[in-house]
Amino acid sequence: MLVGKREFCDYQSIQAAVDELERDPLEKPVTLYIMSGVYQEAVRIYRSNLNIVGIGEVVITMNRHAKELDESGEELGTFATPTLFLGGRRLMLENLIIANTAGQGNDIGQAVAVSAHCDETLFRSCSFRGHQDTLFTGPLPPFTKAGKAFGGVPLKEQHAVCRQLYTNCYIEGTIDFIFGGAAAYFEHCEIRSLRHYNDGPGYITAASTPQHQEYGYLFNECYFTSDPGVSCVYLGRPWRGYARTDIVNCRLGGHIHPSGWDPWGNPGNMQTAIYREYGIAGDDPVRSKRAAWAFIPEEKEAAAGKERFLPGRISGQWKAWSPLSAEAAGIS
Repeated sequence: MLVGKREFCDYQSIQAAVDELERDPLEKPVTLYIMSGVYQEAVRIYRSNLNIVGIGEVVITMNRHAKELDESGEELGTFATPTLFLGGRRLMLENLIIANTAGQGNDIGQAVAVSAHCDETLFRSCSFRGHQDTLFTGPLPPFTKAGKAFGGVPLKEQHAVCRQLYTNCYIEGTIDFIFGGAAAYFEHCEIRSLRHYNDGPGYITAASTPQHQEYGYLFNECYFTSDPGVSCVYLGRPWRGYARTDIVNCRLGGHIHPSGWDPWGNPGNMQTAIYREYGIAGDDPVRSKRAAWAFIPEEKEAAAGKERFLPGRISGQWKAWSPLSAEAAGIS
């Protein structure tokens, strides 16, 4: 099936093509090709067994934001804003640029580009563009911090764990721009911090890893960059107390705050969150500057630790479903 603006294309909009595909009750594996162009639409995909491949430069863009008012005069909230929502499993997305162009500021708040409430999903050579809360990786916590239900795009399928692989991707933002509870593996990705509108601190990750989930976010051989003038960015803070984030053999720019990690104003998070950095040389001064409650193993311990959880054990979870071979995915 082909989406594009030309007369020989099957559909002019992505959502129209998806709606047709979702009429198949058997959800047979299928590939949706999208021709180059800008598609200004909010796309909701509940279907499983779907590959979406961009041909040329494909941009999917919208500008909804949390402070925007709905028809009843109420604020939309974070989870009603995604440009692209994914709710199924066994998905592959390749060569797509997904953007939320709402911008940033007190009158904007959160603005999600991709809400990946999906399992067994591969993102390859994709770009995620936005500011606050650019990429959400499901599942959601059970309740908001105020004990209320989350609103936003309705969920049709619940996943006990959302396993996701991001390879050769670009992800940008200002605050908590990679957040959620997924077991997500990022490899050879550029993670770019943009300038905050009031020059406040930035936060890259905000994991909400469920307490008994073995893996949260894992960045392997990624590149943490920033726009000019950005100088105070934390690698992460815990959206929920048992957040897990591992940084493995990554290259970090000078914009990363020396302490690296922030407890989000809750000292209790220092006892439960698991933040680890592997691949830092023994004589690197960053060792003495990182937050004392984060873990930077000695080099011998680091080697043993990587054998324990990288890449053998974790790769097995992805090899079972990834459409890439283990060698191509770089996790063999």
